[in-house]
Amino acid sequence: MQGYDDLLDLLIEIRNFFDSPNTNVIWSRYEKVEDVITDLDVIRQRLEQRDRKVISELKILFAPTGAYQEISISSDCGEKFVELAARFDHIIKSTRLD
Repeated sequence: MQGYDDLLDLLIEIRNFFDSPNTNVIWSRYEKVEDVITDLDVIRQRLEQRDRKVISELKILFAPTGAYQEISISSDCGEKFVELAARFDHIIKSTRLD
């Protein structure tokens, strides 16, 4: 299904985005960067299995003041995150995964 494939591609991109020595998780729900990476890997596996419940979790993670935005702002990458979040919103709305 196209929506899931698009989300998988986006998750790979955001995983690469966060997997950096400059990533700061201090204002997020995560203790360390490795926790974010592990969580993204688990989410990716759930998406590969077409687990629809993970969509709700992703909406929270991508939301304004959500964990992903907090990480990107703390890491001085807020503008790049806005682009990724817009793509997330577009995928969700255009493929009716919500």
